[in-house]
Amino acid sequence: MPPIRIVVAGGNYAGLNAVRHLYATLIASPPPSSAQTSETTNTVVDQVEDGNSGGNAVEITLIDKRDGFLHYIGITRGFTEPEFGADLWVPYATVPWLQHPSIKIRHATVTRITPNEVHLEEAGAVVPFDYLVIALGETRAAPIGTDALTKDQFVATLGAVHRQIRQARTVAVVGAGAVGIEMAADIKCDFEEKRVILAHSRALPLPGPFKDEFRQQVVGILESIGVDVMLGQRVIEQVPGPSADGNVITPTPTTDSSNDEDGSEYMLTLADGRKIAADCVIRCLGAELDSNLGLLELPVDDDDNKDNSGPIFGPSGIRVRDTMQVDSDRYPHIYACGDICSRDKVKLAGVAMYGGYIAARNIARSVLAQRNSKNESVEVVLEKGTLYPPKILLLLGKDEFAMQLDQEIWEKESVRPFVYDDMGLKVSVEGLSLTQTPEHDGDLGISTD
Repeated sequence: MPPIRIVVAGGNYAGLNAVRHLYATLIASPPPSSAQTSETTNTVVDQVEDGNSGGNAVEITLIDKRDGFLHYIGITRGFTEPEFGADLWVPYATVPWLQHPSIKIRHATVTRITPNEVHLEEAGAVVPFDYLVIALGETRAAPIGTDALTKDQFVATLGAVHRQIRQARTVAVVGAGAVGIEMAADIKCDFEEKRVILAHSRALPLPGPFKDEFRQQVVGILESIGVDVMLGQRVIEQVPGPSADGNVITPTPTTDSSNDEDGSEYMLTLADGRKIAADCVIRCLGAELDSNLGLLELPVDDDDNKDNSGPIFGPSGIRVRDTMQVDSDRYPHIYACGDICSRDKVKLAGVAMYGGYIAARNIARSVLAQRNSKNESVEVVLEKGTLYPPKILLLLGKDEFAMQLDQEIWEKESVRPFVYDDMGLKVSVEGLSLTQTPEHDGDLGISTD
């Protein structure tokens, strides 16, 4: 009998965690019984060659254009401290359990997703599947949305952006969402002598389900550490500087005559006509989904599309059920998780990992039930994920931070236990088992005998 083909399109927090839990539930050896010898251990063995203890074999394919995991949470500090930034990328080749013979990694770009196939950029390349997890995420503009495909390329990008920041007298960060806020704070923390401008089109920063009181608290912290916050002004033009216009927001004079106003690299024009002279501009204008959602070719029935917002997805992403299956009875074998989904109001790394966990466990339930049913039709009871309240934790440099959980703004001392010097790198690496092999997870409520 051919193996059951499970494809995960997209890596990082959601996709990689889905593969990790597929490994734990379908491939990893169960703990030895008293009758087994001590040589039977939970190591990377070809467990599926005998069909996970006698059933159907599985073949898991991870499709990712990158050759490793990138801890995006730390990328803003990676630009200001490139030695720290280099550790944010963990190559897949160094992850022990990903080398299992029943796991394949395709370094490729997805161009189409149909009901039973994933099409890749390379000519004629098609990956068929029995189950699919869509974890393609969102796209961001460079440099935050890095186009690096390898760790060497990523390290080179960090170095290039770091040099631009280091050599600048004034740095303008455009966009005050979570990434823009942390970018401005990290620059000011590591380069106190520079003028750092954070420009945002709305009256307060941080779009999303957050209190104005919290937003004002964030502005106060930014200003207290020396960030020049300009709110309610959209940047309508960016051109190479200098400008002859007299209405220019100029950098604070310094003793370095080589960095006078005429030497500014860029001139930003605000909606009210004012201009900002800056030597380095970093755009943090949020993420977009259109390019990834446009890959989906999954027709739906009228009953699946009651809100007329398009097949399977709407403006905020793919509609999924609590089981992480796409919201259509036609595709019970297709799941989606991470930033590409519309399920959560705030898209966070932890939320993405949780979605990958639920999707993987439900696919494992279906695979094991299929094995145990001996090809008879069987109804599988799937696990429903919990919908957690919106949360955000902002790291404003190394000494300041702010957090809102649902409708509660937390006191600083209450937040401190959740703040890590490495911006959560170690926690993410351990959570994804990037340096160790996951143990067998047989707690699915389905017999594997």
